[in-house]
Amino acid sequence: MADISELTRTDNNTLFAEDKVQLKQIPLFDRIMKIGEAHEKTGALPESDSSHFEQFLGKVRHHIEYVCEKLELTEIQAILFSGIVNKFEGGCVTLKDLAASIGCKTQTLIKYFDEFSIIEEKNLIGIEKNHYESSLSFAIELETLTALKKDSPPDNKNRHLSIDDFFTQIEILCENRVQGKWRFGKTLKRMNLLLKNNAHLDLVKKIKSYTLPEEAEIMLLRFCHYLINLDEDEMDMKILSRFYDNAYEFRVAKRQLQSGNYILQQKGLIQNVNIEGFGDPEAFSLTDKAKDELLSELDDHLAKKNIRGITAADTIKEKKLFYPKKTAVQVAELTDLLRENNFAAIQKRLSGEGMRTGFACLFSGKPGTGKTETAYQLARLTGRGIIQIDISDTKSMWFGESEKKIKRVFTQYRSAVKKSTVTPILLFNEADAIIGKRRNLGETRNGPDQTENTIQNIILQEIENLDGILIATTNLANNMDKAFERRFLYKIEFETPTSEIRKTIWQTIIPNLTCDEAATLAEQFNFSGGQIENIARRRTVSEVLSGYSPTLEKLIEYCKEEKKDTPEKKVGFI
Repeated sequence: MADISELTRTDNNTLFAEDKVQLKQIPLFDRIMKIGEAHEKTGALPESDSSHFEQFLGKVRHHIEYVCEKLELTEIQAILFSGIVNKFEGGCVTLKDLAASIGCKTQTLIKYFDEFSIIEEKNLIGIEKNHYESSLSFAIELETLTALKKDSPPDNKNRHLSIDDFFTQIEILCENRVQGKWRFGKTLKRMNLLLKNNAHLDLVKKIKSYTLPEEAEIMLLRFCHYLINLDEDEMDMKILSRFYDNAYEFRVAKRQLQSGNYILQQKGLIQNVNIEGFGDPEAFSLTDKAKDELLSELDDHLAKKNIRGITAADTIKEKKLFYPKKTAVQVAELTDLLRENNFAAIQKRLSGEGMRTGFACLFSGKPGTGKTETAYQLARLTGRGIIQIDISDTKSMWFGESEKKIKRVFTQYRSAVKKSTVTPILLFNEADAIIGKRRNLGETRNGPDQTENTIQNIILQEIENLDGILIATTNLANNMDKAFERRFLYKIEFETPTSEIRKTIWQTIIPNLTCDEAATLAEQFNFSGGQIENIARRRTVSEVLSGYSPTLEKLIEYCKEEKKDTPEKKVGFI
């Protein structure tokens, strides 16, 4: 293909017909490169000698017109962008390098900063500021180059987004920064561009109404991202600092946050996390005001979004449970209470009479007596999701971290209640460690004892303010702290089944047992339902491996082996 200079036949840039055809076949990327190369050779800008600049335009005018139309750029923007592409070799093109290639002073190009900013807004380049060297540089994304080489402008997928897609983009931007793929300055610009391109969203309108500095806008967006995308209500200083390139950039914001003078605090949009009545100066969350004002668009989104850690009622497998008479009556009453029509009516009545609307229940009894499985079957029967918390997961070796984790459990549960059509159940399984008698600290106020007491105080306060359903299971009800007793409305004891109930369980789990065989096993072994299930599992394994059903004698042998195990062994219940 002939060079562009060969296609220009007259001074007024008219072309022969065959040249016009040939010109149309030149791809977008090649045109950009030809403009850049010509500009580097000519070194002309509008403020240069007019004849010099016109000479440059005369060589590449048709390419410039094509690039302007294709990328929606002005003439000077197309020229500057082409110069950057021409110099781009995978890293960054500095303002100094670009000026040198054109043969002008750096100060001359600084006058075009607004033009560079518009090119960036069109997602063609990224502008990086080096605060230490007070210089600018330009980068081009691989996706942009790929699109240009396919003869098309890069897709700007960030315009007029739905609120769901908006938060997807926020998550991408945040993760790119936290993982070190982008610098803070670039992330700031991309988030500002995202806000600008989605001014139709109520969230964006509200953020703009606060008249915040751009850095504070981005921090506010990150709090929203943390809550919506990660289901985390709190951020501490360590998490906040990761967004910045270095500690120096974060230092001013950190001092303001610690003193309560950060603009988001002054406007009532974020607050210190409260632990046992005291604000934690190192941890922050959105205020209720901020959630109400900023996240109203997401109500439907939140309702439909899967709640992390929740087991849906329709996924819980049905299991038949057997209880002593007293326990059966209490479980039946609790089941009736938790049926949605009854539950909603009772909550409304309690609220109207100024009483607490939350329900905390304690299931106590030896391991294997069906406490945990009862909680799951209650969830299944009443159409409620269930969130199980293992207390061991809330413990941390770091001072103060355990308290934050337990606070986070209740924060996330409140979020789950808000998102759910039917209030889910919060299950604290094997909660002995957190409802036991509080420690006497004596003269010392530090160490594990203080941590345990603080956690208990947090839980006591949270149960007091509960607007949902909490079930705690324990093997040691006699060790329960007195402060917890009045907070559990239902206290159900799960006793080891009687001989008659054990016989029924044996026959239910192993249907081909005769009445006499089931009676023999029930009378000889004072097992819980969980232990009987263990024997049934051993029997099934043996049958699969040998092809024969174990005899009664073999089952008795299994029972004797099971009896050797510690009585504190925790097994499931059928």
